[in-house]
Amino acid sequence: MMFIGSRNCPHCGTVASPATPLALSALKCPRCKVELSSITIGGESIRECQKCSGLWLEVAAFERICASREQQSAVLGVASTVPGHAVNLSAEPIQVSYIPCPQCGQLMNRMNFAHCSGVIVDVCRGHGTWFDASELREIVEFIRAGGLELSRQKEKRAIELERQELERDRLIATRVMIGGSSSDDERIGGLSAARGLLKFLIE
Repeated sequence: MMFIGSRNCPHCGTVASPATPLALSALKCPRCKVELSSITIGGESIRECQKCSGLWLEVAAFERICASREQQSAVLGVASTVPGHAVNLSAEPIQVSYIPCPQCGQLMNRMNFAHCSGVIVDVCRGHGTWFDASELREIVEFIRAGGLELSRQKEKRAIELERQELERDRLIATRVMIGGSSSDDERIGGLSAARGLLKFLIE
């Protein structure tokens, strides 16, 4: 193994050839079928369609953008300073359709980011996320406005409600098993009877 920047192999002393970054493989836009160009935003390599302004982010790159305010600022800065592609407002809205992952070709899942953002993105769990024009900016704005924290709170409330419902169902099932008694005295009496029956069957 050699470290980047090493001039010689640490084991045999052979002079190392200079390391060069690997060229990104060619990917095509899942909507326009044209080759995606490579751009860098906030240190992240992103693929962009020059025709529809869609963006392809691999899983790790998108996670870093979601976690880093510095990279979020870079996304917003690019969105506000770079002239956008012309949009034909009179055109008919894009019909909802499932599009293939640029890397594996499998149809991606359409998901509402964070379940409450209102931004529907196309996701391949193994490779990345496709953002139609402006969707990445909308997601960054959602995150910076506290949207992820709001989503977490909603999920916690939903989990707590589910736990309460399961506990209620368990109590109802217990009451039914001991004869449908609802009072404490009747429940205790039912449990005593059940214990007596169990003891009789064992002996």
